[in-house]
Amino acid sequence: MMPSMSLVRREFESGDHTLARMLDKPVYDSWQRCSAKQMPMQGNVEYGFLSDDQLKDTLLYRKPLLDGSRHHLDALYRSIGGAGWSVLLTDRHCNALRVYQSRNVAEQRIMQAFRQGAVLSEALIGTSAMSCAIESQRFVSVYGEEHYKAYHRDFNCAAVPVYDPLGAVCASVDITNESPLKDHGAFYLLEVCARNIQIELIRSIPDAIVIRLYSGNEPLGADHLVLAFAYDQTLVGANVIAQRFFKLNLQSEQVRFDTLFDEPFSILFDQGLLKSNRFSLDLVGGISLHGEVLDLPGSERARSVVSIPVAAGAKTPVGKRPCFGDPRIESAVDKSLKAIERLPVLLSGESGVGKEVVAQLIHDSSPAGKGEFVSLNCASIPESLIESELFGYERGAFTGASREGRIGKVQQANGGTLFLDEIGEMPLALQTRLLRVLETREVVKLGATKAEQIRFQLICATNKNLDDAIQTGEFRKDLLYRINGYEMRIPPLRERPDILGIAGNILREVSGGHRQFGSSALECITRYAWPGNVRELRNAIVYADTLVDSGRAIEAADLPQYLRPSDDSMPIIDGARDGTLKAACDGAIQEAIEKCDGNMTQAARYLGIGRATLYRRLAKGC
Repeated sequence: MMPSMSLVRREFESGDHTLARMLDKPVYDSWQRCSAKQMPMQGNVEYGFLSDDQLKDTLLYRKPLLDGSRHHLDALYRSIGGAGWSVLLTDRHCNALRVYQSRNVAEQRIMQAFRQGAVLSEALIGTSAMSCAIESQRFVSVYGEEHYKAYHRDFNCAAVPVYDPLGAVCASVDITNESPLKDHGAFYLLEVCARNIQIELIRSIPDAIVIRLYSGNEPLGADHLVLAFAYDQTLVGANVIAQRFFKLNLQSEQVRFDTLFDEPFSILFDQGLLKSNRFSLDLVGGISLHGEVLDLPGSERARSVVSIPVAAGAKTPVGKRPCFGDPRIESAVDKSLKAIERLPVLLSGESGVGKEVVAQLIHDSSPAGKGEFVSLNCASIPESLIESELFGYERGAFTGASREGRIGKVQQANGGTLFLDEIGEMPLALQTRLLRVLETREVVKLGATKAEQIRFQLICATNKNLDDAIQTGEFRKDLLYRINGYEMRIPPLRERPDILGIAGNILREVSGGHRQFGSSALECITRYAWPGNVRELRNAIVYADTLVDSGRAIEAADLPQYLRPSDDSMPIIDGARDGTLKAACDGAIQEAIEKCDGNMTQAARYLGIGRATLYRRLAKGC
């Protein structure tokens, strides 16, 4: 039996943790962290708030989360708000993103805390259900005096973590009540809400086939397996239940369809996408499950998802450019904006250099930005499907066609931008049809007889040499003339002068501005050749930010193993061992200081390091 909380608190304050160890482990662990920081248990709590600019940037960065959670948070609040529960969505740093205050709440402290933009981290307010849920990655309730700060003794809270498609914690949902009664029905609805939000995030993955699997005849609520596969058969998302079922860790391993199932991958196309049928999948171990494809082509949801940019997750605000780390790219973007209203733009460069980011920026900054940005990766869709994806089809156009028909990407881009990524991989027969569309500005769906007028701006991208492809007969010369109105080459990351600026910008984005690089990480980033370019750099930073404890700077040892200086097999930028590294580091620091007009705080923030680290590197000469 748990002794009175008053006794537990008195003995904990005196240094005796015996009784406190009887608390739920995440709560006790939080008390220990607060005590280690010499946070008093008594006294008021001053809630912090994000500035207007910080809140605006945070909401923009978390837009996919906000969009995917809205419906389920609304439903949760409708169910429990009348019973006095307030509902709160936070990011993983405990910044309040969306707030639903119960009309029945009278406690002013709850009303003060439940405000959008409130900073409710453990470091500021002590133990809370959301910080415990995020830290322990499970459901946690914190009632009354279980809160470390006595100021929150009238709060009775429960929270669950929200996971992203790969299974990393990205947010929390908290419910708070003045009543100390533990409502297990509300707790159940809270957990269902968090599971459903993760499924929405999985369903929003662009260019993926999302399926759900279940035993028996019908899926049961959120208790089914949801998996998302890219067209190359790679598993790019799975809900928590699926990851536990298959014993997966998508944050550290790559999984393919054929490692999970005995059936061919084509069943998802033949039965799911084309015929809208349910199907059976036999697992490698012999278990058989029923499955179906979610968000079938032609559905309203499927059409709404394709406009979500892959690289950015949200549209780049006009006037706010990503950091490219190279003035040549900035100049080329300015020229492309002059050309785009009259000419198509062709982006060329290695895989991972950020071609879609540039395409999205051009779209957002042009008059077509009022319309949709519609992306199609010509290399990721099977040849048998790409024609219907691009041009759409009428109902009954072919065996297995959806009864409603389907709008194609060309028509969807009407009034906006059509972005054709990896255009060099488009089949020759389809190149002929595309050329006809570009010449006539008319499109005919499969199975239709009437042409429809369209108007869109065209941006294409390739990592192939299209002149060589023309010589080998893989690409039409007349199509190249049509798409190459203005060509913009995007240099690889190893050729850009400000790699540290790019890395700092990515770190601010993925950590919400709460993380810095240590000097060893900066050295590691500078000396590595980055064959995977910006995509590889981003993945490495997300990896480190995910695994490193909150509040600690990222060092070289936190980056993926293959990047670390101890690995002599890593690709090194030429000359990095004989002084070029020092010169590059010195140059990056001097450039940052000049850009920030000598303001050392701003220069450190630009580089993604602490001010003390900046002074140390200046003193040592990098």
